[in-house]
Amino acid sequence: MTTFVTGATSSIGRVLVTQLAERGEPVRALVRAGSNRSGLPSSGVEYIVGDITDSAAVLTGMEGCDRVTHLAAVVGGAVPENIWWQVNLEGTRHVLEACQTLSVASCVLVSSLSVLGHTDPGELADETRPIDPARQTTLYQKTKYAAQQLALQYADHGLNVKLVYPGFGFGCSFASSHPSMQDQTLLRMASGWPCAIMSSGQNRLLAAYYDDTSAAIALAHQHGRLGEGYILGNENVTFPQIWQTVAHILGRPVPTRRIPLGLLRALSAFSGALLHRPIFPSDFFDMVGLDWNFSNRKAREELGWQPLPFDAAMQRTWSAYQKLGWLSKKRSRHSHLALFRIPYR
Repeated sequence: MTTFVTGATSSIGRVLVTQLAERGEPVRALVRAGSNRSGLPSSGVEYIVGDITDSAAVLTGMEGCDRVTHLAAVVGGAVPENIWWQVNLEGTRHVLEACQTLSVASCVLVSSLSVLGHTDPGELADETRPIDPARQTTLYQKTKYAAQQLALQYADHGLNVKLVYPGFGFGCSFASSHPSMQDQTLLRMASGWPCAIMSSGQNRLLAAYYDDTSAAIALAHQHGRLGEGYILGNENVTFPQIWQTVAHILGRPVPTRRIPLGLLRALSAFSGALLHRPIFPSDFFDMVGLDWNFSNRKAREELGWQPLPFDAAMQRTWSAYQKLGWLSKKRSRHSHLALFRIPYR
């Protein structure tokens, strides 16, 4: 049973490819020339050099594969709008067309929690809540939503495609495109950077451990229903809860400093005028100012998924970094002003 993976060098992709290889399952990964493959398995994985925007490369790479996991996407950065659509929508079209042409047994499209839109205070949402495009304000959300709608059209015509919506990702992994939760909490505190609670700290986020997300993707291939979507996240947590967990693991004081949302917006505007580039990613204010409170019940019940509690997953993350020889005095390679990015690959 060979699995074709796009986005293998993303945060989730690295964990997924490693887990598949460790289980002895053949993997074929589509990677761009020059992609950073450090840390990826050297055996058990066939790396196909190509780009998701090249339909011929996608089709050739997929030949002989039984399952397809589509992770590749533009996530952020100063990218022209046409590239967002070319990669996130048309790249998905190439994957779906190849799946249909080759009669692939199962395809899992890895979307994002952000596509579902933020929740209202006190709301616990699930897959049954209608998606309101008005809540989608970024090109990432808009292009990924368009890709999802395209996938559902293929499902209507019989392609066995399922969707998964990972929450705010963390774990012992990295992607060069954006800092993740562990970079700006766990590793930040371990490095000795100043730590603070951004905004009020009252909003809730669905945190998603990469290892558990990867396991859920495998289960979606086995047990997911055609055209269905599954929310993937370990636990809904607030920023104070995140810092409390991290501080406990590291044996450090819990951060008490708070930076109001208004001051953060002012700093961002000032940096934009002075440096001609924002110090916060485009989706930063959505994360620190809005709720993303979602239920993982459907994935647990229909897929048989058993995610770890948040604190246990964060402890495993730190243990994994220690095994890799991560030094407690090492500074994060990412800007210390960024806090999170909406995950994704």
